[in-house]
Amino acid sequence: MRKLIVRLLILSLVLVVCSGCAIDLGLKPPAASEHYMLAVSTDTPARTATHSVPTIAVDRPQANAFLNSTGIAVIQSNQKVLYYAKGQWATALPEMMLSAAIHSLNSTQKIRSFNNAQPGISADYKLVWSIEEFYARYTAKKTPPHIYITLNCWLIDNDKVSQPVASSVFAGNQTASGQGLEPIVASFNSTVETLLSNMNTWVTATIKKNEIHETKNATPNSSDGN
Repeated sequence: MRKLIVRLLILSLVLVVCSGCAIDLGLKPPAASEHYMLAVSTDTPARTATHSVPTIAVDRPQANAFLNSTGIAVIQSNQKVLYYAKGQWATALPEMMLSAAIHSLNSTQKIRSFNNAQPGISADYKLVWSIEEFYARYTAKKTPPHIYITLNCWLIDNDKVSQPVASSVFAGNQTASGQGLEPIVASFNSTVETLLSNMNTWVTATIKKNEIHETKNATPNSSDGN
């Protein structure tokens, strides 16, 4: 009995000391001591465009129950899905991604984007999207994890809501520079920044192509009536 108590005490100490460990709490993230925000930088600060540009309402991205939380998701080498025990996102992941996407899109100065939940605003286009992957995956216990992020996107012309103008998938992954939460969160940030930059290019190019197509269709044939 005494040996069992000693083993339990040793196990408890190991769990306390292991600051980089993950914790299995199902769909409820832990009350972590550290909170992180996605700090996605852009080349140009977001500001109101000084000229007329297409407007786009951005939906809150859909996510499964595990990603729709403040937990920083982990997939261990044994395929067990957990959350990091010592840190979590400051707000639910879809909310952070919504803010990051709006800021990133506005930084292009080629469109004006805003939260689709804002009342009284009618946009030219709508971005509907989902977060399919957003986690750190470990292949071995003593090596840094790989960061995986996948976004599914649909761009809708609000004048023709029956079908999307275009759809695309943006996926990226990279190996974290370290095993601690700081380098892991930094890797999430850099991967998100790259994917949102790619999404910006796709959105603006798709809108430009659609606007040209609509203009051509709206222009009467010069040979008519001759």
